[in-house]
Amino acid sequence: MYIPKERDIVSVSFDPAKGHEIQKRRPALVISNEKFNSLTGFCIVCPITSTHRRFGTYIEIAEPRKIQGDVVTHQLRSIDYKVRHIQFVEKCDVVTWANVMTTIQMFV
Repeated sequence: MYIPKERDIVSVSFDPAKGHEIQKRRPALVISNEKFNSLTGFCIVCPITSTHRRFGTYIEIAEPRKIQGDVVTHQLRSIDYKVRHIQFVEKCDVVTWANVMTTIQMFV
């Protein structure tokens, strides 16, 4: 079984969602490390949206390959990756990863 690792971009369902939470199956960036994910069965992710917003918590993917868009850092979410049938898509570039981590550290 696939165990998500930090910097993985994955495809995951965010349903059910409430209010303004991101919903549907979409890409997400895995924030938590493999050890945490393996021990808990959960992983912490930030959804990725194709909508570009000029707001500090939306981090544009610097070197897009398969996935383009913005990482939505203010919607961090802990998910059960087994139940949500998470699938690996690609690895996040290091520039985007550094920008995402810097942004998250400002409010966590």
